[in-house]
Amino acid sequence: MLHGTTEDAARWGQDQGRAQAAVIAEMAVAPALDEADLSRGLTTEQRFRLQRATDLAIYNDSVLRLRVRGFNGQVVFSDDGSTAGGVSINDPAFRSASAGHTEVTLLAAPETPGGQVIRVLQPIVASASGEAQGVLELYLPYAQIAARLHEQTTVTYWRLGLGLGALYLVLGLISWSTTRSLRRYAQRQAHEALHDALTGLPNRAAFHERAREAVAQDGEPGAVVLVDLDRFKEVNDTLGHHAGDELLAVVADRLRSGLRPADTLARLGGDEFALILPRSDAAAVRGLLDELSADLAREVVLDGVPVSVEASFGVALYPEHGHEVEELLRRADAAMYHGKRGSSDIVVYAGENMAHPTQWLVVQAELRHALTRDELVLHYQPKVDLRSGEIVAVEALVRWQHPQRGLLPPSEFLPAVEQSGLIEPLTAWVLRRALADQAMWTATGRSWAVSVNVSARNLEKPGFTDFVSGLLAEHGTAPHRLLLEVTETALAADARCAAQAVIDLTARGIGISVDDFGTGYTSMSQLRGLPIAEVKIDRTFVRDVLDAPPSQAIVRAVIALAHGLGSRVTAEGVESPEVAGWLAQAGCDEAQGYLYSRPVPWREVGTYEITGAAQ
Repeated sequence: MLHGTTEDAARWGQDQGRAQAAVIAEMAVAPALDEADLSRGLTTEQRFRLQRATDLAIYNDSVLRLRVRGFNGQVVFSDDGSTAGGVSINDPAFRSASAGHTEVTLLAAPETPGGQVIRVLQPIVASASGEAQGVLELYLPYAQIAARLHEQTTVTYWRLGLGLGALYLVLGLISWSTTRSLRRYAQRQAHEALHDALTGLPNRAAFHERAREAVAQDGEPGAVVLVDLDRFKEVNDTLGHHAGDELLAVVADRLRSGLRPADTLARLGGDEFALILPRSDAAAVRGLLDELSADLAREVVLDGVPVSVEASFGVALYPEHGHEVEELLRRADAAMYHGKRGSSDIVVYAGENMAHPTQWLVVQAELRHALTRDELVLHYQPKVDLRSGEIVAVEALVRWQHPQRGLLPPSEFLPAVEQSGLIEPLTAWVLRRALADQAMWTATGRSWAVSVNVSARNLEKPGFTDFVSGLLAEHGTAPHRLLLEVTETALAADARCAAQAVIDLTARGIGISVDDFGTGYTSMSQLRGLPIAEVKIDRTFVRDVLDAPPSQAIVRAVIALAHGLGSRVTAEGVESPEVAGWLAQAGCDEAQGYLYSRPVPWREVGTYEITGAAQ
């Protein structure tokens, strides 16, 4: 910009010099010469007129030096009277001026104000004839132009400074705003990377980081707790995922409000939460979790539907149960799943006897091979008529002849099977083997019916009724000689689907038994609408029926209820003749338990002495 300003000033000075020289040549010099022949010199009159015509310009310093020269280079007039000096005749500029062209040059002149002068070589043209007479050599001051250049340069500097200052200010504001936005974005990204979007709680990564810090505090006891909501899938399936999200937010708020400032609550994913409870022993942890569980149990209304929130808590204490976060999480997980399979919602890790879900993967993989290698066996426990003392039916109970661990009871593998798709092929295998064994004992003259346990997943599977009917036809077994035992929990899992399956099965003549009655969630309205053949009283009410009036009242009520619904009643876990006698007097129809026989292969059923018949 400054370079351009300087060049503009030089061009303006040259233009000014050209114009000024043209005026002097046309208005002063040419008239004074009166078409003189400059090669012969000037007359006194011509010199006088020329001196008078140029005095004013010289006096006002508008012209620094003035010479009139012939085409031969001779100086015929100068303002100082000298006849020497000036531009050489061989100078291209002089030759160009002699040819009729104006030549303007900016020359350095340190001794003059402004440090430069403008030299103009202007052809002198006679006014009358229009012919060239000679060359006018002018030296004009550059100070005025330099001053103007300085003024323009100063103004340009100010404009440039103010413009750059404004630009820098704008860029600074943009940079500050952008930096702040980027910082906020980075903070938001960092927060989102470590927090759950739905609840705002720390996520799995943040939980692991905080758990490592808590466990690293030497000598300070604490606990890692896993929290898993019970039957959360039912809320999603019934009310929709938006209701599930709302429930998760409510659970997060309730858990957060019940914790201490030093505690940490995180959402690991789905319906699973985790707690870090530093500086807490087992008693303090249990007390806190009891309060949280009670707070969670408060009813919440989702889409107009009241829902009770229940959760399972698995606790691993540090350093007692481990020093590494992963180890503590595995053990808390094992405790939590142990609680889901039991009756307690808060379980503290109690050793390796608690099966861990990761072990279930191994069990499931091995069991798939067991089905193909025929490692499973069925044992049968008889059901005895309490009036006659005779065996009227047997219950099929599966066992696993493990190649390394020996004969395994159902508790060692059924929990893992029920959480996978293996329950369907396992149930199919049990049904086939039970019906095959039944055909064999029928051939020996024994007319026992057989009971087979089925799960909720079996009832929910489309085509299950047709599959069972097909097996009965395949083995030539009358439908009334097969009884399918279903737990209360299975009936409550999907009431509509389960009820329809029960109705379809009984329509084919297959009996349905409600197992473990009194420990599940079956409502009276469900039983009233279902054609149930048998109700089995759970062993928890039977074992202390002689000494516990509440158990006696429950057993009598169940017997009356079942008979009122047209169902027979079977008591489980009968181990003494006294209990058998009490049950017979109370009106119970059948019983099974160690009093009569442990589960054994069908060929050994009946070899035990039956001692529990009513007298």
